[in-house]
Amino acid sequence: MRRTPSAMHEALSEATLVRQARSGDRAAFDALVRRHFAAVYRMLHRLVGNHEDAEDLAQECFVRAWGALAWYDGNAPLGAWLRRIALHLGRDHHRRRGRRPTSSADTLAALPDPTGSGPSVELGHRELGARVAAGIEGLPERLRAPFVLRVLEGLEYDDVGRATGVTPATARTHVMQARKRLARWLAPWLAPSGEGEER
Repeated sequence: MRRTPSAMHEALSEATLVRQARSGDRAAFDALVRRHFAAVYRMLHRLVGNHEDAEDLAQECFVRAWGALAWYDGNAPLGAWLRRIALHLGRDHHRRRGRRPTSSADTLAALPDPTGSGPSVELGHRELGARVAAGIEGLPERLRAPFVLRVLEGLEYDDVGRATGVTPATARTHVMQARKRLARWLAPWLAPSGEGEER
């Protein structure tokens, strides 16, 4: 059975696809888009908080990547280069739109599963997720992006540093600072009844 050009492109190494795309092979670039779109979309959704904007920005990321492919030097993995483009788009979007409530759905992945079961526990976990999302949204940009990339995306500090333009040590420091701010933000909500803020 003959494989289609699309299937043949899927089987090629990423370096080969990049080389072909840089020479103008649109099918090779489309194969790269299929490999990386979900990860870019997921990261943007966690940064901007809604499906429509994340999808638009992910598409814009690949439009820009196609136009800038000649400047991709291959020193960093393609995924890291794409994340950096997406991160800049997310920052620009955030500045244009101003701060808006962030969806709490993805932040729950960073939280432990609730103990016990039942509607009250589930409601409490959803409320905690919303509180965490609000806390992440309230972080300064220099802390929010590294936190999302490390804690929610699970990237190594080397990759976080490449995406945000800082050293891995600085990325680690920013994530630690973000964690501390979030811990302070959540402390009144997590305090046992009678402690923390008045209820």
